[in-house]
Amino acid sequence: MPATGAQLPLAMAHEGQAVRVARVSGNTEKRRHLENLGFVEGAEVNVVSQSSSSGTIVKVKGAQLGVDHATCMHVFVC
Repeated sequence: MPATGAQLPLAMAHEGQAVRVARVSGNTEKRRHLENLGFVEGAEVNVVSQSSSSGTIVKVKGAQLGVDHATCMHVFVC
């Protein structure tokens, strides 16, 4: 199911916000790594904590993950 509407990098999502993955950018290795973590098109992501210095803590596919800022810039959400 393709996502519609404004797409922003996950790094721009706010703490407490629930978003859906619209697309993932990067080279094949980066996209595959993010897919293995659960960042696939249509997946719901809950932003638990957002910090410019320590990255982002999210819940995706039932798991809680810490993701650095650079990686969050490859995950586009709406």
